[in-house]
Amino acid sequence: MRWDVESSGGGLAVADPLLLTPEQQKELRRQARRAVGRVAERIHYVLLARRGYDVEEIAVLYAVEARTVHLWLTRFREAGVGALDDLPRSGRPRLASGAAQAEAAGCLEASPERVGLLRTTWTRRLLGQHLGERFGSWLSPRSVARLIHRLGYVWTRPTLTAKRDDPAALERETAIQAAIAAHPTAPRLYEDECEFHQVPVLRGQYQRPGQQRAVPTPGTNRKQSVFGFLNGLTGAWHFWLTLRKRSIDFLGCLHELYQQYSDGPILLFLDNTSIHKSQVTLRWLANHPRFLVRYLPAYSGHQTNPVEKVWWALKAAQMANELYASREAIQDAICGYFATFSPARALQLTQRHTRERSQEPERDPRQPTLPLAA
Repeated sequence: MRWDVESSGGGLAVADPLLLTPEQQKELRRQARRAVGRVAERIHYVLLARRGYDVEEIAVLYAVEARTVHLWLTRFREAGVGALDDLPRSGRPRLASGAAQAEAAGCLEASPERVGLLRTTWTRRLLGQHLGERFGSWLSPRSVARLIHRLGYVWTRPTLTAKRDDPAALERETAIQAAIAAHPTAPRLYEDECEFHQVPVLRGQYQRPGQQRAVPTPGTNRKQSVFGFLNGLTGAWHFWLTLRKRSIDFLGCLHELYQQYSDGPILLFLDNTSIHKSQVTLRWLANHPRFLVRYLPAYSGHQTNPVEKVWWALKAAQMANELYASREAIQDAICGYFATFSPARALQLTQRHTRERSQEPERDPRQPTLPLAA
């Protein structure tokens, strides 16, 4: 390839056609089909120069300065096809200064009330207005959205938490672990009670766009109480259907379990609801000393009580988006679900407690799931 440049009368001219190898011609034609805009135009500068067009003629054809054509032909001569691409650009400077970005991050970590705004949640428009008033960085909602994304924030729902922690949480956790260590083969019964309402539980499902499924509601809301006990050692599940959640109903369940687990101590892990600490419950437990009761840390929910995860699974499988005609229909749905609720499934739902099983004896086949209805 020979590229000669002559300056004559202030112009630039090609003495001979630009010589290209077959490989270069093939690559240029391939890139010409893919490239767009200015890059495609530069490729055609080279192809026209190969056909004998001089710099001035090419400049006239593309309405550009002759020195522009000369610049790109020189770059091609020195570095090949890749030299015709655009160089990386820095882009437009960010509108939000470093101080504004830091302020935005601080705002997103707290409520708008922190800066004196009578709002509880930040929106793109509200955040943009605040930054504009404080720093003069007036951003559009789209620019604010990009800033929020760059700072690593996404739009999600918060979670409800207790206003305070249980000061006795560590002590109770220690007592639970000590009881398990002292009685490693004893049944470990976690208990919780739940109410299932006739008003359907709404959950997400597949629907056609714009065609939201209508789930009917009952004229009168009936509810069904359920007491559930999960053996964290074996995965055995026991439940009772009752009219209400009273101490006397709770003690009826304990009486059945006392006969079911007829030998040795029974570890019973309870939350702090009133029926677990009522006078009648405490008197009954005092007369049945094989029950070794340990109370779970307050406000801990499913983190320490695996039965709550069983309720989640039941609601998702049987109660979601479905109106049951009567209380008896709700009972049938609950019993139908637990008829196939195996110990393995119970332990799978309560992953936090499956570690116990790996070091303990196998489940006793004489301890089946007991679907008993009151």
